[in-house]
Amino acid sequence: MKTQLFAKQYSLKLDSISEVRRLLTTLCQQLALEQTEIDRVTLVLAEYLSNLYFHNQGSVNWFRIELAGVKSSWYFEVSDSGDSFDPYKVNVNDIFNGELLTSGMGLALIQKNNHNGHYESENGINKFTCPLRKQEKNLDVVIVDDDQTLLWAYKGYLQNDFVVHIFSAAVLALKYIQHEGCDLIIADIHMPEMSGFEFRLKVESFEKGALTPFVFLTGDDALSVQEQATEVSIDDYLIKPITKTPLLAVCNRVIRRTNQLALHYQQRIVESLSRPFKPSLPSKSGDWNFSLAHTPASEGGGDFVFFHDYGESKLLILGDIMGHGPVAKFHSFAIMGYLEGLITSIPTCPGILLAGLSSRLYLNQLLETSMLTCIVIKLTGNKCEIATAGHPQPYLLNDAGYKVIDCKGTVLGLLPDEEYSAVTVQLKAGEKLFFYSDGIFENIDRNCDCIDNILDGIKGTTAQYVLDQLWLRFESLLPGKLQDDATAIVIDLNNK
Repeated sequence: MKTQLFAKQYSLKLDSISEVRRLLTTLCQQLALEQTEIDRVTLVLAEYLSNLYFHNQGSVNWFRIELAGVKSSWYFEVSDSGDSFDPYKVNVNDIFNGELLTSGMGLALIQKNNHNGHYESENGINKFTCPLRKQEKNLDVVIVDDDQTLLWAYKGYLQNDFVVHIFSAAVLALKYIQHEGCDLIIADIHMPEMSGFEFRLKVESFEKGALTPFVFLTGDDALSVQEQATEVSIDDYLIKPITKTPLLAVCNRVIRRTNQLALHYQQRIVESLSRPFKPSLPSKSGDWNFSLAHTPASEGGGDFVFFHDYGESKLLILGDIMGHGPVAKFHSFAIMGYLEGLITSIPTCPGILLAGLSSRLYLNQLLETSMLTCIVIKLTGNKCEIATAGHPQPYLLNDAGYKVIDCKGTVLGLLPDEEYSAVTVQLKAGEKLFFYSDGIFENIDRNCDCIDNILDGIKGTTAQYVLDQLWLRFESLLPGKLQDDATAIVIDLNNK
């Protein structure tokens, strides 16, 4: 099931292309992409749009850009109604001949920087896709030793598993660590400029320096030196000569242990934050029944649920801060505070509520490095108004099976005056509505067809019974610990 985070149509003008380029950078930053990936994506899409503008004059009046994804595999897609021109079918070796003289360099950049991209033309609409690459970053290791020969040997031992930075001068290593940081430090004890012990004390004075894993190297097997090494705040030490196997083993063990400790304390923080704000709903309110299931991620996530009863109508909100850990949890609490301020004694239209929340987030820049998806449901009588902002689309469940409810909207806080529209569903007897966070599909086996495996054949007379079946099926598909919060809600009308 595709989740749409952003979609907007523009007139094909240079001003629009410049605006989209700035927007792309913001979206990529909110997805926490590395700067090199942000540069790649903006280059590819800017070149494609420039080619569309300069070489399709008269045949293209508009273009549409979308950010969407399946199971967290995000991609940008540009669509237009101009003449079909597949940039992947051009032989870049001949780009400087004839008609491709001016556009060839841009096409070459597209081919080089978007290997997994795709172009198709169907029913008069062209679509160009730029998938986002998975962020896989090796850990940074700093090694300090005055012996150049040993430095290069150590680098050779570790370079296939880590990004290795070697320094023969302790002062230069300190400058690098202070400005760039690293994930592990390995330092010789006996160095001419300063001892390893002095070096360690200086590292501890840096921000996060005391928490950076640290390993000593020494050629001195005297017991007094070893005892001194164990008295300072280090994680391990190795006695020279050192071969690849023990060095690699110590690096992996020390980093693994540090990560375990960090995760332990992070979980304690998340648990203390989550306890008073665990998502909950009343089992009944007016004409409606509510059933909710929620499992937090092992590292904490950003799912939140908000409910308000106006009497004749009810308001239900399910949101998700994209991210994990205490930061995501803190942001979710802050958003709940915003919602408290936006919702007054007067029932609010879902589209207007999302527009107000989006404007406030845009002005306050609370989510500069994160992204918020949200779905708002207003219940009046048997009528259900639904508006979404980048959130997975809900489903209507009945005896015949299930079908998606087509409602989409841009993620919140991205644009200054974004508008949101609601769709209305008249719920009939026996029908149910299923709402969920994307953790439902992000956590399960990547090889299965998510919707079919979870929703197929699910039937029941009550919302709770249907949710119980859904949740049991979801849990049966989990490969291990949850990587993201998972929340599911099923609602229906009271049987009268």
